[in-house]
Amino acid sequence: MNIKQGKREIKVKGEKRKAIIEFDFDNYTLYVFNGNLSAFDILIKYKKGDLRIRTPKHIHWAVDMLIKLQCQKRLANKFLNKVKGIWNTCSPLQNNDFDTLKSLVENGMEQIELEQYEKLSSCGEYPVDFLFVLMLLLSTQEKTNRSDAYMFGSIIDELLETDYDIFKVVSTAGFTGRK
Repeated sequence: MNIKQGKREIKVKGEKRKAIIEFDFDNYTLYVFNGNLSAFDILIKYKKGDLRIRTPKHIHWAVDMLIKLQCQKRLANKFLNKVKGIWNTCSPLQNNDFDTLKSLVENGMEQIELEQYEKLSSCGEYPVDFLFVLMLLLSTQEKTNRSDAYMFGSIIDELLETDYDIFKVVSTAGFTGRK
């Protein structure tokens, strides 16, 4: 992974925004922009190769983890337990500048030995390093915007069930909060 100052620009509600930070992986790039939901909200986008830039949703990583669970159940469970521990202890951002976001990801990488989960990269869509950083950013975003946030943790709990219910996992991950 290569961490660099943000250069990518996007339009959000007609307003141009420049990425704060970019994380380059072998075939993916994660972009972090200023968000609108709270003082230090972040807006996460990603791009695979030459495809268009996208907004990741919980359903994306949840489906990828379902595939990884089918392929390498024990290793995927170990990875999910590690991510759940990080989610349980993550705290809201106190700033969303380059240095803060860089430190967040570097500190997160120190809490997990990604090499031991590398086999998971051969299953599903996302390489494990990209998936971990995405999950770290999404969980931090969730906690930054709502101190009582629970969706990220709920999805992991569903995936960690011995006999998980795919409908329940997809339903929880796809919930938008809209009526």
